[in-house]
Amino acid sequence: PVLVKENCDLKGVVCSAGLAFRRRHVASTDSDIVRRLRAADAVILGLSVSDPGAFTTRTAEVTHPADARLSVGGSSGGSGAALAAGMCLGAIGSDTGGSIRVPAACCGVFGLKPSYDALPLDGVFPLVPSLDHVGPMARNLEDLALIWGALKRETPPNAPLAASVGYDPTWIDECPAPARDALYQALHDLHARGIDCTEVELPPLADVLDMHAQIFTMESWRWHSANQPNNLDRYPEIARTWFGLAEAMPEADYIRATKQRAAFTAQIDRILSGVGAILTPVIPCDVPDKTAQTIDVGATSVDFTMAMVRNTCLFDHSGHPALAMPLKARQPSGLPVSVQLVGPKGREAALLDFAQAMGQG
Repeated sequence: PVLVKENCDLKGVVCSAGLAFRRRHVASTDSDIVRRLRAADAVILGLSVSDPGAFTTRTAEVTHPADARLSVGGSSGGSGAALAAGMCLGAIGSDTGGSIRVPAACCGVFGLKPSYDALPLDGVFPLVPSLDHVGPMARNLEDLALIWGALKRETPPNAPLAASVGYDPTWIDECPAPARDALYQALHDLHARGIDCTEVELPPLADVLDMHAQIFTMESWRWHSANQPNNLDRYPEIARTWFGLAEAMPEADYIRATKQRAAFTAQIDRILSGVGAILTPVIPCDVPDKTAQTIDVGATSVDFTMAMVRNTCLFDHSGHPALAMPLKARQPSGLPVSVQLVGPKGREAALLDFAQAMGQG
């Protein structure tokens, strides 16, 4: 039994992507992701709620099954909450800056953002085509691996990843103490299991966010203004604000950001040439209040959406597969600390096998 995010077409059903101007969009055919689920005899239960257009990370209309005051994350928040509430065994989300992994972390479930272009996006309403991914979410690793195998439809030789993990302390140390301690404990446990843990240097988070903001705003504005020119005033307020910023952005700033993206991608490739996987936090905070406008990250107050994608958006740009999984350790909210594992491109199955070595979930 699987739920599908409402930006993925499901034949005969209104698939609005959360946007007011698409509330009468009845899909005439299934999206490719749904066709693959049906071919594997999945039971499609229906659609899960998304943030409007998948622009944000809050999914405000969905209630967190553990605590109504908390955010379920987003934009695949409906999928994450439904899994946490036991309404399904699997769900489909989409991820452009973190929208599979962030709700997985907020809801204490598992989510896999595959390599870029690993799964087709036919029938999925775009956000930023150069960053958009679609992928599975589940309540445990075994189910996640089963759904991934059904979606990918391939069974290539699954040589294991190298028994080593890289981590950047600067990405971990800004987390609050419970999450920070849990992540270092996870590294200690990996070492005890014979997996080498090595410090690596990831791109500085401030630079990552600046690059992401420039590319995301410019490319989303270009796609939506070209493909939905008559509906731009009907997009959510945050999207209209970003579109305005993009219109005013010098082209040189965008070009500089794309060059930075290429440099960051090469940096991740170099790191993964020396380790099996990279370990980071998923979100730099405990699960936040659903009405919060800002989140404290270290000593700095950061915009809600930018804080939530702080640790995830880089891997949408680099295209590497990234898995969000809950640890056994708990945060003050009572929900698990979530860890992100990033692997080499095209090695999703091996990354899921690697995650089993952590003995979590």
